[in-house]
Amino acid sequence: MTPNTILIVTHSNDNLAIDKVTAALIRKGHNVVRLNTDLYPYQVRLEVLYSSSCPGHKLTTETGDTLFDKDIHAVWYRRFDPGAALPKDMDKQQRMACKEETKRTLLGYLQSLDCFVMDDYWQVRKASNKEYQQKLALELGLNMPATLITNQPAAVTKFHQAYSGKMITKMQTAFSCIQDNREQVVYTSRVEEQHLQQLDGLALCPMVFQENIQKQLELRVTLVGDRVFCAAIDSNEHAEMRDDWRKKGAITMHEWFDYSLPEDISCKLQALRRRLSLNYGAADIILTPEGQYYFLELNPCGEFYWLDHYTQADICEAIAEHLHEQGAKKQMMGVTKQQIIEKSG
Repeated sequence: MTPNTILIVTHSNDNLAIDKVTAALIRKGHNVVRLNTDLYPYQVRLEVLYSSSCPGHKLTTETGDTLFDKDIHAVWYRRFDPGAALPKDMDKQQRMACKEETKRTLLGYLQSLDCFVMDDYWQVRKASNKEYQQKLALELGLNMPATLITNQPAAVTKFHQAYSGKMITKMQTAFSCIQDNREQVVYTSRVEEQHLQQLDGLALCPMVFQENIQKQLELRVTLVGDRVFCAAIDSNEHAEMRDDWRKKGAITMHEWFDYSLPEDISCKLQALRRRLSLNYGAADIILTPEGQYYFLELNPCGEFYWLDHYTQADICEAIAEHLHEQGAKKQMMGVTKQQIIEKSG
C-alpha cells in the first residue's frame, strides 16, 4: 500500500491554518493526522520498537488516531512544544526532567521517519541563527541595515554615532516579561542619546542594535518551495507601529495588501532559502521611500495565516501541494533505491 498520510506536527493551541491545510490535503486524497506535541506524553502515546523481526513506530493521538511509520507520506513540522501539558503541580525538577526526556524521544521519532519533512527540526534550528542568515544574505547580494550584536556599551555608543543617532534595538528572540502582574512584550524600539547611559544590562544579556532605515512599506514574503507570496503594510499610518508593526499587528491585519516583489529580490530570497536548506520561510523586508529593499530576517517557522485570510494569497493550498508533491518524489526515490539494492544483491 502506498503511504498516503500527512503528519502535522504542531500543538493544541495552533490557529486555523491547520484546518485549511488539512482540508486541502484531504482534497488531494490524503489522510491527515495531527500530532499535538504539547499533549505528549500525558495524552498522546508513542511506541518506537527496534527489533530484527518487527521494527516499527506506532503513534496514537489524544483523539484515538493511530499512525504507523509505513503509512506516512510526508511530515509538516510547524510548531513544537513537547511536554507542555504535563501537570503543573509536579515537582519542578521532575517536570523539567520529564520535559527534556519527552523532547528527546519525540525528536528521535521524527528524525527516524523515512519520508519528506517540511522542515527538519535541526535544520530549522540552524537556519534560525540570525548571524548565519546575515552572512549568507550579504553573500547573495541582499541589502541589509548595518547591524551590531554586542554586550559592549562602548561599541553601542560608537555605532550610535556612526549612524547619526538613527538606531533601533531588538532581541534575537521574541518573548515577554511580567511587570506589575502584566505581560509586557519586548518589541523593537528606538535608541535615543539618553539611553546610551543605561547600557549596564548588556553585561547580563547581549542585544541587537541596528541602523534605523526609513520605511515606505514593510513586506512579509512567504516562500513555499519555489512559490513566492508577498504582502505589504504601510506602518507609517499608525505612530505606534513605525518601529515595530507587531505593536498593533492584531488590529491592523486587514490593512495588509498583495504586493508585487521585484524578480531579482525574489530570486535572492529563494537562493537564501535553498542555502538554508529550507522548504518554507517567512522573510521580513523594508521598502524605503527611495525604492530600496532591505532584508531583515527569514523565519523558518514564521506565521502566515493572517495573510491567507486578509489578502489574495493561498499559502495553505501551496503548503498542501508542496507536501503532496515532495512526499511523492521522496517515495519514488526510495522505490528506485530499493530496486537498485535488489538488483545489486
